[in-house]
Amino acid sequence: MNKTSTVAGAGATPTSDGRLRSASLLRAGTRSSAPTGTTTKPDKSASSPTNPPATPPIKKRVRLKPESRDQLLERLRNPQLSLHEASILLRVSRATVRRYADAGRLQCLRTPGGQRRFYLRDIETFYRQLKMRR
Repeated sequence: MNKTSTVAGAGATPTSDGRLRSASLLRAGTRSSAPTGTTTKPDKSASSPTNPPATPPIKKRVRLKPESRDQLLERLRNPQLSLHEASILLRVSRATVRRYADAGRLQCLRTPGGQRRFYLRDIETFYRQLKMRR
């Protein structure tokens, strides 16, 4: 009786170098020259300093348009507020602020994404009007 068939069983076949390979590995098409169960690791002593790690490119900040002193002061004194911030200042829900804006009672701007923005002065004026009605 053949020595390889008694050790490996019926599902194993010998390879060209004399090692046994199971039938499932042969079907999967995985053939390697290294013995099974062993992995090769690169030698740490032979590290090459010729390939340093790549650094990401530096991004430059581009200002879209310069603003004048008056424009800067106006932007700081009268900032744009989000829907949530406007609802906090008016002490109403966000849905109520949406209804005010849709009805035209409160002025708003739309961003390119469709979100509402409110100027602080418009919120203050509208809040005074709401207090007078109550």
